[in-house]
Amino acid sequence: MADAPELQRIAFLEGQVAALEAALERRSRCLRTLQKHLAKRDLVRLHRLDAGLSDLPVTPFDPEFWEETPVQRQADVEETLLALWSALTAATRAGREGS
Repeated sequence: MADAPELQRIAFLEGQVAALEAALERRSRCLRTLQKHLAKRDLVRLHRLDAGLSDLPVTPFDPEFWEETPVQRQADVEETLLALWSALTAATRAGREGS
């Protein structure tokens, strides 16, 4: 037969497990609600911030920041191409350094 300290320890641990299960249920409910209402990019950003990581970098090529217009200027094309090539070469360089 188990003695009183062991029974107290078991009761304490059972209480902790119940509290953790309740916290997990609340967190799961919250995450399901967020998934219903947030865009995928916002979910990724939220997850990164919650994990202590930096936010996603903002680049001029993010669709959120595009300003659509039917008018095209030569300066826009040149500037955009240079920026795209710079981003590509930086990403390629970072990939080589990381491997």
